[in-house]
Amino acid sequence: MVKMVNNKLKGKLKEYSFNYNNFSKVMGLSKTAFTNKINGKGFKDKEIARMKKIFNLTNDEVVEIFINE
Repeated sequence: MVKMVNNKLKGKLKEYSFNYNNFSKVMGLSKTAFTNKINGKGFKDKEIARMKKIFNLTNDEVVEIFINE
């Protein structure tokens, strides 16, 4: 699992007009599970890959959003 280090993913959700409820459905997660993940529990690699496609993220953006250095 990878933990987020900033709020850039929340910004992407807003940019693409998603809320937690509808985006959790897109991701195949319950709203509670998605909320826990975005608030620090972390995402699995396959979830990150899916979000990369949905939000057209560059590799640099993936690192900025998800990789804690």
